[in-house]
Amino acid sequence: MLKTAWNEWCLKALQIETALLALEEIELPEEMHGLQDAAEEKLLELGRAWKGRQPQKDGRRWERQTLEGGAPSDAELQEVVDEFRGDGKKWTLLRATSDKQEVVEVVVSEGRACMVAGGSYYLGQWDAKDEVLEVGRDDDAGEPGTGVVLSATAEVQFTPDPEL
Repeated sequence: MLKTAWNEWCLKALQIETALLALEEIELPEEMHGLQDAAEEKLLELGRAWKGRQPQKDGRRWERQTLEGGAPSDAELQEVVDEFRGDGKKWTLLRATSDKQEVVEVVVSEGRACMVAGGSYYLGQWDAKDEVLEVGRDDDAGEPGTGVVLSATAEVQFTPDPEL
């Protein structure tokens, strides 16, 4: 994903929320509930403080292209496309170019997608309606994913927990 203040903030917020959820799920002995409650309160305090540092979403402007059977400019994505071609699969290339000349490419085929953004690659389930990549999710294999959801411009899609 692209290095933006929003994306960096979101990843940390997701980690804090995940830690809080994990702490709530731990079944500890009765005599440890006081410590668990204190830890939960501290995590909530941390989450609220982090939420207070929420930056604005990035103001990049994007030019978007949707190319049925398109050729990606990224060499590794081109290898994915070559495999699709060999397997007789159809694919769509989504390319977004920012006003800062950053390029995000997503190859989508049969509900799955591979994205390259900021030099990193992300695989997962593609939601065509919302045009988002659910990183690591694979419905066919029963994989729930990482919880990170990226737009076609590699922006993390995240809404902070309203209780924080």
